[in-house]
Amino acid sequence: MSMRTYAIRRFLYIFPTLLGISAISFALIAASPGDPIQIRIGLFMGEQTDYETEYNRVGIEIGLLQKIGQDNVSFNIDMTTAGGFSLDTFNVTGPKTAYVEFTNVTLYLTSDIARTFEIPDYGISVDISAGGSAAVSFYANESSFNDQHVFIQSFEYSATGIIGNGEMIVEETQYGRINVFVRYMQWIGLMKRYIWEERTYRRSGILHGDFGRSWYWTIDGRLGKAITDIIVSRMWYTLFLTTPAFVISTILATVIGVIQATRQYSIWDKGVTLASLIGYSMPTFWLAKLVMLAAFYMFNFTGATTGDAFKEPFILNGRFYLFLILPTITLVLTGLVFLARLTRSQLLDILRQDYIVTARAKGLSERSVIYKHAFRNAMLPIITVVGMALPGLLGGAVMTEGVFGWPGLGTVFLTSSLQRDHPMMMATNFIFGGLFLVFRLIVDLSYALVDPRIRY
Repeated sequence: MSMRTYAIRRFLYIFPTLLGISAISFALIAASPGDPIQIRIGLFMGEQTDYETEYNRVGIEIGLLQKIGQDNVSFNIDMTTAGGFSLDTFNVTGPKTAYVEFTNVTLYLTSDIARTFEIPDYGISVDISAGGSAAVSFYANESSFNDQHVFIQSFEYSATGIIGNGEMIVEETQYGRINVFVRYMQWIGLMKRYIWEERTYRRSGILHGDFGRSWYWTIDGRLGKAITDIIVSRMWYTLFLTTPAFVISTILATVIGVIQATRQYSIWDKGVTLASLIGYSMPTFWLAKLVMLAAFYMFNFTGATTGDAFKEPFILNGRFYLFLILPTITLVLTGLVFLARLTRSQLLDILRQDYIVTARAKGLSERSVIYKHAFRNAMLPIITVVGMALPGLLGGAVMTEGVFGWPGLGTVFLTSSLQRDHPMMMATNFIFGGLFLVFRLIVDLSYALVDPRIRY
């Protein structure tokens, strides 16, 4: 099998794998404890708002609830010369089903004199003879949400001798949770979902390049921000933090690992090994607190960010770079420890091989033996670790960003998890999962470039 065939096949495997990852993630997120509707009500509910009404409204808005309405409604209108008529009340008939976008309304008209009944908004005009009756039907769509009503449709009506405004109100108090499978199909984009801000049903999902709207971050206190906009805006903060930390930690870890391997059991090797064990066993958030505490005692500076550090354009803001220092140091230390130990162990294993002994016996310099022959063959595990760390450049460091208040994608993921912001959690999981699979493929292909013995 050629490398091109192998690469194409592995690339095609990404899509079903990513679909499986998203399905499992969606099921786990949906089954997690906590009610997102209650959390959102706690954020935005006013003191005078009825809880049940607000609960149902928010559930419809974020797509967790569906209205249990009618496909068909009908009511009787008795037009008399003395009293006229009103469309404020009517009798509901027909089967109750899942809420549909349009409701079929039937009017049963009776009159004691000859009249012409009209609803211009729907193009309805019917002549009724004296003492006669008529029936007209039309589709009414939802125009607004009010308390427990499925739809409220206001319009102007007129009949001979009677002119006024009517209002059709379908009263319905039943709401139900949307099935998890249906919600997943809607998230992918294979099924239509109700778009609250548009008051319509349409397909929108990842197949249409739409991750939806956040349940927590809002534009005007109510309408959620587009998730794509949030990710793009926070991505730059994350890249400015993780990229230099990744480069510095990789270079330092490689150098330290090589020095340890070439000076095995020296004081340097033992000291670095002890420090590595301590650092490896230390939680990231605790290390971040220690770095913050040390900076406070030495420079009276904690590194915890404030709002003015991130005013646009943040690249030109001097305070932005000041608050970048401590989280970068934390990430360098956390990434340095494991990679340095891995480099040391792999290089020591290679230095004991027969071909290294032969190279030294031929009189090659120690520098040539290590960097030309040994280090290249020791790079395979290192490439794996480094390649798998690359998606973290965009994924951010959740704990580090959380401790220092850095407004990157790691903080977004942590906040969305605490606030049960399911669309944001799914979007970040989907993006990070896709990046991991892509870089996994790149790492596998790079093996052949490092070790000519590997064939696909």
